[in-house]
Amino acid sequence: MAEKSRPIYLYDPQKAKLVNEETLKLWRRYEIDMTLRELSPKTIYGYQNDAFQWFIYIYENQGNQSVKELDEGDVEEFLFFCKQNGNNSRRMKRRMSTISAFYKFLRKKRLITENPMEFIDRPKKDTDVTTQTYLTKEQVAEMRRILQENVDSADDPRAKNDAMMLQLYALFSLSTMARVNAVRNTRWDAIDFENRMVLGVLEKEQRVVDLMFNEEVKELLLALKKFREENELMDGGYVFAISTSKEDAQPISASTADKWCKKIGKMIGEPTLHPHDFRHSGATLLKNAGMSLEDVSSLLNHMGTDVTKKFYIKEDKSKLSAEKDKFEI
Repeated sequence: MAEKSRPIYLYDPQKAKLVNEETLKLWRRYEIDMTLRELSPKTIYGYQNDAFQWFIYIYENQGNQSVKELDEGDVEEFLFFCKQNGNNSRRMKRRMSTISAFYKFLRKKRLITENPMEFIDRPKKDTDVTTQTYLTKEQVAEMRRILQENVDSADDPRAKNDAMMLQLYALFSLSTMARVNAVRNTRWDAIDFENRMVLGVLEKEQRVVDLMFNEEVKELLLALKKFREENELMDGGYVFAISTSKEDAQPISASTADKWCKKIGKMIGEPTLHPHDFRHSGATLLKNAGMSLEDVSSLLNHMGTDVTKKFYIKEDKSKLSAEKDKFEI
């Protein structure tokens, strides 16, 4: 039996007033349409409740973009957040129904050309809620070991390229703490090896940011680049390329990134590992190692520390417990 869905409290009347102006105007048009179609007040209220929780998530986490500017990756990020924070499949279906119906209305009115929900699969059955995976230092060490063994044991160029790419994907994602779309679209010509940065990454609300990576990732990048050149493997200019057989190779898709994460997760006993878990894990590991919340928030390219602390950091309870012991009454 599926676990009972837990409520998520995102609605805030003050933040609701700050939601993207275009989004609010479009939603008012949709409310008028629902009223004219004589949907019950209860149904409209349910849609409104789901919609404004989504809008506030966009406000807090995705640069307060208009719903017209979002792609399927942005919507999936919100849905994944809901799943990890306690929504079961039945509740997820309702959220997805609300978003899908809104986008269908916008498409019908020719206000958008593409409905991002068309590319997102619905849950097929009631399943237990998914919990956020925060990798420990020990799991990261084990992941490094296994991924390196896979690279060392690969017996032909293409197999070795795939193993090197999987290894790099995991450690690049953990080090940069970038969103999956930024990771999978990373190009060689955007990498500044000397300063260990990926330059000019387009983030939410058209913000251009730089990603930072560590020395280990730098060496892996250089090794993969050299290997492809020596073996004449084409990648179309992308680090994570779906094909290395032709010059117009494309970056991996979001679904491929998800499959890679599941494969990596099984190696370390975390079969539900998701691309976004690297982002959360990297942030938590840095914070628990002593980095300030402000610096972690800056690396995540958040507008402030509230979102970082509320949604990204898992507190190290062992340290808190040790401190408590000092003052136990």
